[in-house]
Amino acid sequence: MDGGPEQKHMSETIKGRIKQNAFLRRERRLLSHEDQGIIVATETDPVSPSDTVSPSPPSRASNGVVEDAESAESVASTLSTSDARPYALRSSVDGSEISQSPFTAASSTASPVTLPTGSSLWPAGLAIPIKVELGTIMIFLDYVFPFLFPFYQPSLLETGRQWLLGLLCQNESSFHIAASLSAYFFSLIPQNGRAMHDDCKALVRNRLEEQMNMAFKSIQGTVSAINHHGAQSSLLDRARIIEEITQLLIVEIIVRRDVDWTIHLTPALYLFDEMFKNHGINHSEPSIAVLTSALPSPFPIGTPQHKPLPNTADQSALIFFVSLLLHVDIVASTSLGSSPSLQIYHHSLLSPNGEDHGRVRLETVVGCQNWALVAIGNISALCAWKRDAKQSGNFSVVNLVNLAEPISQALEEGLANLDFGATHPQPQKLSASRLEAYYSRHDRALDNTSLANITRIWAYAAKIYLSVCLSGWQPNSTDTQASVAKVLTLLQTVESPAQLRSLSWPVCVAGCLALPSQEDEFRRVVGIMGPLGDFGTIFNALRIMEAVWNSRATVDVNVWDIASSLSILGPAALLL
Repeated sequence: MDGGPEQKHMSETIKGRIKQNAFLRRERRLLSHEDQGIIVATETDPVSPSDTVSPSPPSRASNGVVEDAESAESVASTLSTSDARPYALRSSVDGSEISQSPFTAASSTASPVTLPTGSSLWPAGLAIPIKVELGTIMIFLDYVFPFLFPFYQPSLLETGRQWLLGLLCQNESSFHIAASLSAYFFSLIPQNGRAMHDDCKALVRNRLEEQMNMAFKSIQGTVSAINHHGAQSSLLDRARIIEEITQLLIVEIIVRRDVDWTIHLTPALYLFDEMFKNHGINHSEPSIAVLTSALPSPFPIGTPQHKPLPNTADQSALIFFVSLLLHVDIVASTSLGSSPSLQIYHHSLLSPNGEDHGRVRLETVVGCQNWALVAIGNISALCAWKRDAKQSGNFSVVNLVNLAEPISQALEEGLANLDFGATHPQPQKLSASRLEAYYSRHDRALDNTSLANITRIWAYAAKIYLSVCLSGWQPNSTDTQASVAKVLTLLQTVESPAQLRSLSWPVCVAGCLALPSQEDEFRRVVGIMGPLGDFGTIFNALRIMEAVWNSRATVDVNVWDIASSLSILGPAALLL
């Protein structure tokens, strides 16, 4: 202690340690008062040998290095613990900045952290909140996401669902929305045969809505920044904002019954269109392969023998959300009574030729094959044409029938192909080993028969939709009743509540045209969902059916249609 450089360096070191301890104490006090989630990041900045000090507590110096007794007592234990800095904390309420999520911290560590025996870098009181928050994220990955998308089961060779974890790590909004959504999902599951208390459910739901509002504001800022940069915005930036908007759209539909979902869907579809126009065109045709290849890749430009490479996480995420948005756009068009906004992409991206790498396969995301959903989009466009033609005085029944004929033919051919596939199954590859079968398919429970039945349900609902467009609201029509009966029969084969949840739209379309004698059958089908019927739109579909059934005597069968039914409760319903 001679006032030289070493003493000055030691003084600065102790000051830094005291500030760090004060910061940790503030965080512990915050945790004792606020039940908020906390994200933890590791800073591995090894302390140089010159920074090592004696564990004995320094005396109170006149230069004010040690300012209070509590700080003095903590200096020794702080300076003697580990070569790594203590964990930096981020509270979800104070908004202080952090550069890493719990997941990215480990991957960016420069060197391993060594803990002395019997010590820990976790500040007191932190372990439980962190474990709770990460626990809800695991519920999201293991239960919530598979419940929302039961047909999305990519194989190991498709890199699985690793992109989903990356999405949750991109920003705090996605992370906390997923955590809150998991808590809401958990609150709906009966505990020992009893439902959770209504006050608890309301608390969880309010928390989720708060997170959604925060996410909406965050996304608005990001979209404004992308618009400001214009063409200079990278494809990856646009892809990620599309993913975040779509995630928020899905959550809004699940939680809020009367939400104006167009405020999310409209910008997502606009960004979709811009993204393909700027990065996904191959010989004047949109191509998902060209689009994904434009994303940054960690692999070298060329590979020996030009062997195909597995998708990166960003590529897998983009393929998923492109598929999902195409599906959402089609379903939304039936509620809005308009042509699908992305209909110009259907020919290139949704061709029946699913082997072409330039196309997407919707059945891998929503369970329904492309041709059935394309037909629904075409029927929606036909309904819009019919309405506009009547308003302009140019309507012709002959033109309507002519336009409907190729749609009807596509539906009949698709159903015939499904029946042919059921009676003539493709032979299994004899050379495939058990190991190959394991890693090439994530879950063998999704057999071809169940997937074919999902597509059949959508196809028969499409036939009902087309019949209404052609002949008006005729529940007693022979063709309509044949399709309603088919849907009811096929619904008996759907045992998974998750799969039934995904069928909200076809169930509602068929149910709206049901006869009074069939009403209880539809109530029973939806009732199978139990409390989880509120996690999604299937219960809202039943509310729509009930309202339509109660209006049988008052509706004008000449103008009433599917779009009218989907808007009977107020705002147009998006049944996903």
